[in-house]
Amino acid sequence: MGFEGIGASVRRKEDVRFLSGRGTYTDDVNRPGQLYAYIRRSDRPHLRRRSINVAAAKASPGVVAVFTGADMQADNIGGLSCGWQIHRKDGVPMAEPPHPVLAVGKARHVGDPVAVVSWSPGSMRPHSTTRTTSPSRAAAISARWRSTPRPATCSW
Repeated sequence: MGFEGIGASVRRKEDVRFLSGRGTYTDDVNRPGQLYAYIRRSDRPHLRRRSINVAAAKASPGVVAVFTGADMQADNIGGLSCGWQIHRKDGVPMAEPPHPVLAVGKARHVGDPVAVVSWSPGSMRPHSTTRTTSPSRAAAISARWRSTPRPATCSW
């Protein structure tokens, strides 16, 4: 008999399908009228945003909507929550700091989501692909940042 319980090997049923190129990924799914989205992310850590201009992105061909953290906040879209709530021994729940879906006012780390652009591929020019045109739509978003002192540094 093999080992059972936590830490035991689990035979996965889907591996052969994905390793042989027959798997279906979310990027392989296409539905009529579907929209695509591209997330513009911070390229530097620990920044305060002075301004963000999404007008050029909104004017791009096929763009349906552009959202920023301020838009999410104005529409009372909640933030991301912890996967599970932990309680102390006395029953008090853990303190959970706000974690907005899109950065509001400051970017905390490289890759922090700043804005999202969604568009319809049906309105794109012929022979353009979502992979090549999506970054250009997000690049049309201009943001001005102010660096702030970093809480920690690391020298290698």
